Amino acid sequence: MWLNKWRIVALCGLGTGALLAAAAAVVVGTRPYDRPVIAAEPGGQDASFDGISQHIASARQKGTTLHVLWVHGMCTHEPSWAADRASRIATALGGSATQTGTTTDPGGLTRILYHIDTGGGDFDATFVLWSAMTRAFKRTLDFDSPGQDRKTAFPYTRATLNGSLKTALVNDCLSDAVVYSGRHGDPIRAAMKQAVCRELGGKPLAGEPCDLTDAPPARPLVVITESLGSKVLFDAARAVYHDPGPNPGARRAMNERFASVRSIFLMANQIPLLDIASPMGLPDTDPGTDAAPEASSLGDMIGMVHAGQMAMFANTPASMAPPTVVAFTDPNDLLSYRLLPPVVDLARARLINVIGSNAATWLGFLERPDIAHCGYTLNRTVIGLIARGHTVGAALPEAPVVESGQCL
Repeated sequence: MWLNKWRIVALCGLGTGALLAAAAAVVVGTRPYDRPVIAAEPGGQDASFDGISQHIASARQKGTTLHVLWVHGMCTHEPSWAADRASRIATALGGSATQTGTTTDPGGLTRILYHIDTGGGDFDATFVLWSAMTRAFKRTLDFDSPGQDRKTAFPYTRATLNGSLKTALVNDCLSDAVVYSGRHGDPIRAAMKQAVCRELGGKPLAGEPCDLTDAPPARPLVVITESLGSKVLFDAARAVYHDPGPNPGARRAMNERFASVRSIFLMANQIPLLDIASPMGLPDTDPGTDAAPEASSLGDMIGMVHAGQMAMFANTPASMAPPTVVAFTDPNDLLSYRLLPPVVDLARARLINVIGSNAATWLGFLERPDIAHCGYTLNRTVIGLIARGHTVGAALPEAPVVESGQCL
């Protein structure tokens, strides 16, 4: 109440022109970071970074093809999620996407495979869909959805926005993080570990190390995650890397594959928050690796990439280009965090925060929390930067307009 009174008093003190401007802002809202701020750490200065298009070209020069691994985050996702992401990134690159396969394991995790052709070359992409693995747990919250039968639904009146946020953002989305953080997340971790093994070209067996014996040559890899997907993926990568098996060539094969990671793009990441739920560090770290446990799950991922590069390129350091981490954050996204050292060791990777607005802010007071969190892939500049990267002094790339999707 006091806040509303304060705003009324403030508006009454404005001149006619300012009052009209304020009224216009109420009608259309503003995006304070419509042009995102590119902030390389530790100083926050503008910095160039490669996107998928540059990685395609680099891979072609080396006689290979790029591979992209994309993992969704919290909230219910269907196979249409993969089709949407493949279409958006292909359109941003002036190309087309073709689904080439789908595999689903008994637990419900699905890998959806795409081949994407662009004017600058082609690449393969895998979209990992793990949403089905939490569906049964979410159903236990259905009694809180609007309805008249008080035994199976919530018959009491909620404010429209509050009701939407409760049933969607909390019951359907935050519930994923709760499931994953507890013992019910163990099947997800096991399934994702097998998925990572497959992405590295290996043969996964339940309870066994990833078998890379007959794996094809490593390919340059770009990782893209949304929301909770970053934590899910990095935990699995850590489990795979530190369990190479007794084969003497297994460690070298594992290092070769982790050394191939070129860029990691994080949208709406919650690494600083989610890492609170599980301590970092492995009590039985493999003695055959220099990848010491780090301060975060992302730090572990970077440490493993660095260890792989050191093992592969120790005698040719010029070949060891550090990976780049690009974290996209809307300041009004309640569930997202920018990244700072020591979450990422700047001696081992470049860290760039991209601060942007996914939706309008009303009078500097409110941005819709749901769109702030899930609107990154609807943001043309975010997709443009992932697709084409950024050059200091150049205009930021924007993806072409694509039919808007539904956030939640």
